[in-house]
Amino acid sequence: MACVADKIKLIDGSREAFKLSVRITDLWFIRIPEKSEQVEMVVVDSDGDEIHVVCKQDQLKSRKANLKENLTYVMHNFKVMKNDGKFRVCDHEYKLCFTGVTVVRQSDMEHLLFRKFRFVDFSSVIAGHFQIGLLVLSCTLWENYCLQFLSYLNDIEDERLVVILLTYARIKEAQGSYLLSVSNSFKAFKLMINNLVLEIQEFRERSVLTPIGQGSSQVSRSSQLSSKDVFLSKAEEKNISQINATSEEIVCVSVAKITTMVMDNYSWCYLACGQCYKKADIETVSFTCPCGKDNDQPLLRYRVEVMVNHQGEQTKFFIWDRECAQLIGQSTDEVNRLKIEDGDVDLNASPQALDRLLGCFLAFKVKVQPRFRNFVVLKYSDESDLINVVLDMIPDSEVVFCQIISKDKNTASSKFSLCCGDDKVELPLL
Repeated sequence: MACVADKIKLIDGSREAFKLSVRITDLWFIRIPEKSEQVEMVVVDSDGDEIHVVCKQDQLKSRKANLKENLTYVMHNFKVMKNDGKFRVCDHEYKLCFTGVTVVRQSDMEHLLFRKFRFVDFSSVIAGHFQIGLLVLSCTLWENYCLQFLSYLNDIEDERLVVILLTYARIKEAQGSYLLSVSNSFKAFKLMINNLVLEIQEFRERSVLTPIGQGSSQVSRSSQLSSKDVFLSKAEEKNISQINATSEEIVCVSVAKITTMVMDNYSWCYLACGQCYKKADIETVSFTCPCGKDNDQPLLRYRVEVMVNHQGEQTKFFIWDRECAQLIGQSTDEVNRLKIEDGDVDLNASPQALDRLLGCFLAFKVKVQPRFRNFVVLKYSDESDLINVVLDMIPDSEVVFCQIISKDKNTASSKFSLCCGDDKVELPLL
């Protein structure tokens, strides 16, 4: 008589010689280039109970080709470990690890369940009704997942409802001025966009019956925020003196004029991986980044440190690639190419294009990082209305006023001055 399979819910760490009949519902690889590779998976039994299973490098070589998502298997003998990692993909108290005597045999068992999504309401996440460290759904996308989503949006040709389904994301608790948030995890996370799965189809049907804007869709409401609201959201108002005195990590908004390029510790640019944008130590040859990306050559990106001033107070801001490219109007590669054409081949030599930053009077959204002694620009705005709003919010600041200096009827441009205290800068009106 065949041995009856054990149940996942009865695994309690008291024994390791047991038999499971399961379906692999999720499977992913974790690779460290030139070092190690392991496969992790979530399996489900006939009762719908799930458990996390790990096959490390020493056991992977002989099993890699046989482990497939959505197939069913009979598995024997595991090392049972506490499921107490920082981020967990299942809420089972234990997880299983393959050993040298683990037996895995593929077997057709159509009665075993396929993946069953366990959704978490936004209201429950916001209210804190969740287990810390347990991976749930996410509504924030980073890096490759963001690129995947943007690529989808660029490809669709109609205005269909876009439904995204995210699995194995993580919750980040509120800290200081940062509200509770959710984001993708490192490897197990998966993003589905309008896929042909039952849950997405059901959601689409419900959304047709309940037009967006009449229900509880947080996405629809947030998409209606003005640029001003987005700029000011989740940020405190600080003047330069207060920013310098801040001892905790916060996001704040302020206004200031860029007065000087600072070249004390950093060059104006750096070589980076094309995927994660982390610094690369190789200048010309191809390389594999620790994030797993194979690069034909490193990418050149802006990293500019500037001195800013407002009402006699000054500090240093870091401005990174996107914001620099917008302010200067040229990419790093373009600026470097022109610099080389002028005979300046030293990468660390500051290009003249950076002078376009000088004198810019802007509203800044800044991440204050006292631990690293730097203030990083997240966003900026040169819109006078928004600058006035920020000035109104900041203590001891005077509102900007605009005065037309000259206007030539025969041209399509004119100049105006922005004045705030002792700060004054002339800008073109296009």
